Amino acid sequence: MAVFKSAVEVRDLSNRSIGVGITYIHLPRGLGVAQDATGTVSLRRWDPADQTPSHLSLDDGRCLPISVSSEKLSDCSRNHILRFSAIWPPTESRGTEGKADVHQP
Repeated sequence: MAVFKSAVEVRDLSNRSIGVGITYIHLPRGLGVAQDATGTVSLRRWDPADQTPSHLSLDDGRCLPISVSSEKLSDCSRNHILRFSAIWPPTESRGTEGKADVHQP
């Protein structure tokens, strides 16, 4: 299983940034295969203002639409944690260079 790690901005339907953190996306079939994926975001900043998260803006400039299944406050880190599902791979959105990492055991 591949785990894709990236800094992200969580954005709402109007593309407003409502959170900032790190995501870990679990890819059972590997990085290069289109598939259903699940993941988490640990948020250093979370300001949803009653808006629903709609997508992640990845550090490498791509966009990943998400469907959030839960949101809770971590007891140990005191960060908000989002659990989500998505369809991998992300789409191209910005032409910026990024720092995303891929970890494969």
